[in-house]
Amino acid sequence: MGDFFWPALFGVFFVCWCLGAYNRLRRLRRHALNSVQKLFAQLAEFRPLFDRRVQSQKETPEDEPRQGLAASGDPGWSALVAAAGQLDAALQSASRTTLDSTAIRNTSQALEALQRSWAAASEAPQDLAGEALPPELLMQWGVLSHRMLAARSAANQDLAAYNQALAQVPVRWLAPVIPFASVAYF
Repeated sequence: MGDFFWPALFGVFFVCWCLGAYNRLRRLRRHALNSVQKLFAQLAEFRPLFDRRVQSQKETPEDEPRQGLAASGDPGWSALVAAAGQLDAALQSASRTTLDSTAIRNTSQALEALQRSWAAASEAPQDLAGEALPPELLMQWGVLSHRMLAARSAANQDLAAYNQALAQVPVRWLAPVIPFASVAYF
């Protein structure tokens, strides 16, 4: 059979193994990117929720009574709108074609700021004008939060699978050659 049969067979096997691992990594990366894009789409729905509420408050005639934080010009409401704007800005700066840990981290921090602002606004005491937050806004927040949590969980699972694939052999050996890097979680 010759002296080169076994080394050549081992070389072909090793190259096929590396190509298979590379293709698996590309598939996992594409899947993780799709999950992150779905999460970004869910997060983008929060800003219009507050924009619609601000617009409806501006369109209300002055003689009609208004309710809640939006009516009183409460700093809690303006902090909530500002946090939604920061989340929107983080989403706009995040790349839609790559998995960038910095963009993911910035988006995650903006989401946490929005959730803290929401908690502060929803814990505001009820006044003579009514509830601190209107019931329809509470319901819409609950629906969006539920969808966001499901998308966040799916994205984190896909990112974990991708990061685990990066740590496996032979991808770990090929890391200097391939342009893939681990990604932060949400």
